[in-house]
Amino acid sequence: MRLTTLVTSILLSSATLLAGCSANPVSGENQLSLMSEAEEIQTGQQAHREILAKTPPYQNAAIQAYVNRIGQLMAAQSHRNNLQFTFTVLDDPAVNAFALPGGYIYITTGLMAYLNSEAELAGVLGHEIGHVAARHNVSQASWGVVGGIVTSVLSEKLGNKDLIGTLGELGLSNYSRNQELDADGLGAEYLARAGYDPANMANVIATLQAYDQFKGGSSDPYRDLFSTHPNNDLRLQQLIGQARRYGTGTRDAGHETYLQQIEGLRLPLGNGQTVQVRLLTARPGDTFDNLARSSRLSNNPAMHLRVLNGLFPNGEPRPGQLLKTIQ
Repeated sequence: MRLTTLVTSILLSSATLLAGCSANPVSGENQLSLMSEAEEIQTGQQAHREILAKTPPYQNAAIQAYVNRIGQLMAAQSHRNNLQFTFTVLDDPAVNAFALPGGYIYITTGLMAYLNSEAELAGVLGHEIGHVAARHNVSQASWGVVGGIVTSVLSEKLGNKDLIGTLGELGLSNYSRNQELDADGLGAEYLARAGYDPANMANVIATLQAYDQFKGGSSDPYRDLFSTHPNNDLRLQQLIGQARRYGTGTRDAGHETYLQQIEGLRLPLGNGQTVQVRLLTARPGDTFDNLARSSRLSNNPAMHLRVLNGLFPNGEPRPGQLLKTIQ
């Protein structure tokens, strides 16, 4: 009798799961979704308010407008361009970008400092738009709900909450490897549709890898997806190759445009102090070793400047090259 009750309860939970399946907006395949689009948007709105209460937006109208313009360009290429996407630059030194359900996309000032072109910014935003387009975060939340239902059933019937308790957490973990690769592929596709070279998706990942290597490792599983340089990763290159069907990059990457937009970007240094991103033009004979002497970077500043300028691990500036430094 006890076993019959247990099986019945689990079957009811399974019925809830099956009833909550809907077509993925990108692939058309069935995907677990216990949240309607209206509920998704409402959830995102509430979470957006909570995010801004904890981490304020960066107080620079020009940078916010610039990121929003590039974000809206990318969102218009997406499989869910009916959504009203919201793009926010957060005043946070962490190197990060993320998305909430309903089209709320965030990028930190910390990450913006390490990007080196408008196309790379578009790639970051395109990746996060891809998560929203494929409803990855909705699927995660749905698995969390179903996991909670099954956890409750098993805990009640078997009485072993410690053993079963981790099941409900599975839906709340980081994106899966497949979801991250899907978002990379969608980001590359949206880059191509917007006129950028989709190879900039690999540039973004290379930048994150360089930052992690400089800092001594990453706690982000996404960045560990690529055991080699992104240009040598077969999976990513296949995705970029597929994206070229939509365009090969007629739009300028916007290296100097991007750097000029972020000049003066403030980053907290701690103890109430801040530093700023400043630009300089390399002169003949300049090296990162001598440029580092005038920066406010303290930990291996020459190597840090290489990371900032996309020349990690052993690049040197070219005469006339526009560079970032920290003052």
